[in-house]
Amino acid sequence: MAVSASAISAPIVAESQTISDKNTLAGDFDSFLLLLTTQLQNQDPLSPLEPTEFTGQLVQFASVEQQINTNATMEDLLKVQNSSLSATVVGFIGTDIEADGTAVPLQDGVASFTYTLDKNAEANVITMLNSSGDVVLNVPGRTESGRHEFIWDGKDANGAQLPDGSYDINITPKGFGDQSVLSSARIRARVTGVNMESGNTVLDAGSVQIPLDKVITVKEPANLTTTSE
Repeated sequence: MAVSASAISAPIVAESQTISDKNTLAGDFDSFLLLLTTQLQNQDPLSPLEPTEFTGQLVQFASVEQQINTNATMEDLLKVQNSSLSATVVGFIGTDIEADGTAVPLQDGVASFTYTLDKNAEANVITMLNSSGDVVLNVPGRTESGRHEFIWDGKDANGAQLPDGSYDINITPKGFGDQSVLSSARIRARVTGVNMESGNTVLDAGSVQIPLDKVITVKEPANLTTTSE
């Protein structure tokens, strides 16, 4: 998938702002010079205006102009960085990634994720929900502390094959007695596209969008065995 041209929209907006700032500064400077000339023409010869005041204002104008030029230089650097990033992230397409999150894509009838329990649990339930929030599957999960893998064959509680799409993971461990057990999940997915339209880099995995900063690992494509716990 080609990266949208709007990926560079943020620098374009910033560049337009710099041009506007320069035009505004030029207009203000012309007004300042006109005011300075008028004051000099009409000042009291017996009590002339202090030149240091005008000097101070000229220094302020010069400082603002320098800052605008600095911003323009930064925008040029951002353009180069965005172009380089666009070329880099396209390389993610077709790879298998692991990322923090609970929205997992069912791709070609298979979904895979891992979950971690911070301590042993008395019981644990894994719930899969569709995009409408309806429960499609409830199965018992592992209760030992540590990291566990779950590969879902995309079938609901009645054994019917569900369509590819985005499904939410809900891990519900129950601790012994009054103990609470914390859980976290990491999804696995195959990248199908790259989206930079919003100004943030997002990887598309079917109908699931994964922020680039949530990606933990990137690997070559691998075939999964469709088994569930």
